[in-house]
Amino acid sequence: LPGESTLSEDMDIVDPVAIRKARGAVKQDIARKFQEEIQELYNELTTDMESNGEFKVDATSVGRRRLRNVLLEYLCSIRETPEEQKTAAAIATNHFDNASGMTDKMAALNALASMDGEGADARDAALQKFYDDANGDALVLNKWFSVQALADLPDVLDRVKALTKHPDFTLTNPNRCRSLISAFTMNAAPYHDETGAGYQFLGEILAELDKLNPQISARIAGALIQWRRYDEKRGALMKEELKKLVDMKPISDDMFEVVNRGLKD
Repeated sequence: LPGESTLSEDMDIVDPVAIRKARGAVKQDIARKFQEEIQELYNELTTDMESNGEFKVDATSVGRRRLRNVLLEYLCSIRETPEEQKTAAAIATNHFDNASGMTDKMAALNALASMDGEGADARDAALQKFYDDANGDALVLNKWFSVQALADLPDVLDRVKALTKHPDFTLTNPNRCRSLISAFTMNAAPYHDETGAGYQFLGEILAELDKLNPQISARIAGALIQWRRYDEKRGALMKEELKKLVDMKPISDDMFEVVNRGLKD
């Protein structure tokens, strides 16, 4: 399926929440209609990988792993009932625990990160294990922050806010900022929630960040200047945050240039 950003390019007025809902419904319909075939092929690829043992990087092996990860995504989209949530969590957990490389592990963690209900315990356990296994590795921790910022959960904004208080998060680290803050702005549905809470959160973060790293704050502020692409309510809320930023004293030249340009009709 095309991604949400690709789908949004075909809309004059973008509605990120509607796009996610529609895309998710189509994915789930496909997964339910072909569940038996998807599960059979997934099992076949899994058995084949386990029997071969050796991790290979040839085109065929890479393609088979990629296909298996896509199949996992479809299988994990079926989780409306408590029983389905348990099944999806079990499949993703097994995929995670037996991953032969980071790509497979991240595919499973991406699926698990968006699970709630009966899958919540499996989600939390996988996130904790991934964090523990990272053992302080900066690149791996960046992935840990990003996967949570991009999760499809109703309380993802609250989770991102909590992560800004995590001992391993700091606004002084540009890559860490991008891994959490920029990643959240790419999680279109919650970032563009019609209440404007996502915009307000970003505005507050940018006000702090601009004092520490003007170049990074200016780049991330780009997530507010596309207000013309959204409906009147969302556009007004985005402009409101831009106005707050442009009125900051002091404000860096980098930030002022971006937000001032964004406010021009």
